[in-house]
Amino acid sequence: MLNQITKDQKIELIVSILVSSILLNYFVMFISYNEYVIKSIFSIYIFSVLFFFIYKPLNFFHLKITLVILMIIVLGNPTYAWDAWAVWLFHAKRIFLEQSIIAQLDGYAAWSHNDYPVIAPAFAASFATFIGGWNNIFPKLAFLLMFFPPLILSIRVFNTKYNLLFLILVLFILDLQLVFGLVDGLVAIYFTFSSYLIYEIFVSKQNSFYWLFIAFCFLIILALLKNEGIVLASILLTTMIIINILKKKLLQNYKKIIFLLFSIIPVLIWKITCNYYNIENDIINYNSMNNFLKNMFIDDNSFKLIFKLLLLDTKFILSTIFILLVFYFTKNKKIFYYVLFLGMSYLLSLIIIFLITPNNLAWQLSGGPRIILSLTCLFAFFGILQIYYKNMKIYDL
Repeated sequence: MLNQITKDQKIELIVSILVSSILLNYFVMFISYNEYVIKSIFSIYIFSVLFFFIYKPLNFFHLKITLVILMIIVLGNPTYAWDAWAVWLFHAKRIFLEQSIIAQLDGYAAWSHNDYPVIAPAFAASFATFIGGWNNIFPKLAFLLMFFPPLILSIRVFNTKYNLLFLILVLFILDLQLVFGLVDGLVAIYFTFSSYLIYEIFVSKQNSFYWLFIAFCFLIILALLKNEGIVLASILLTTMIIINILKKKLLQNYKKIIFLLFSIIPVLIWKITCNYYNIENDIINYNSMNNFLKNMFIDDNSFKLIFKLLLLDTKFILSTIFILLVFYFTKNKKIFYYVLFLGMSYLLSLIIIFLITPNNLAWQLSGGPRIILSLTCLFAFFGILQIYYKNMKIYDL
């Protein structure tokens, strides 16, 4: 039976199973923390990953050896990054010990951002359940395992040479985000591939059920990773509607549009649940407008700090220069304008968020390089994609 399926379809099938397992694990835990069901779901995930590694026709050695090395690095290092152990693994540990995905909604340790979505901590808790216990190293591997679906999908997007180039850039851009147990790298990679899938479906007119399903799952995961992911998923869904309005395809593609819009429902349920338990966001609250006016009109240094600590990140500057140079030589206006719109929309969202923060702006912006990772990764990916389309004579009609 496998011999009758093309290599591309096998990749799409594996990615579909992986993302379905992540989401199924989350939804099952949301309903009831059943140890046997959780172990069964995680077993499916592990089996699918092993199948990718050992199935000879899927011979992408560079990606496989990279993932193995990253797993060894994760398992050989303790967790010391603040957000990793004090937020994400702390939430995962609470979910595992209390056997409840809403354990953090009791308000304990408010500094750990109890309003944050928990799909990544839930996956780490399920890994601890799978191995039969908790420690401070092994569950961190679950965060790396969540990188697998988009990275495996990348071998469907590029040929071997360009996939190797993409992988090198991912390692350069995400760096320790891949092994620290943080979520910002996951947000960046899921945003990048969600952007690509939206582009393929509605601009390049890729009419594949797998791609539509994977895009749906990626958007759900993106929104459930972190609050920034909610903003990014909303931007992508809004962009999807704008594209179809401009192309006058809104009625023709309404089924796909409605299907993908449903991807925002799980995170809305999470936020409604947070509101039910009186868990508030530390930035967006009743004082947001006052903070915005203060930072916008009273504090003259606000924009200077935002520009200096957010936009002057070395990797972000390099990726921006890269995509501008690539566009200059390839002249692929569709991709460039699409990426430019996404980038400007997210930058505007970030500026607004930083202007309404009640915290010290310089302290809040100290995490700027991690937050801007999403745009850095986006620009790098679509820069390579333009070169790939040009050299492979894949015309973007």
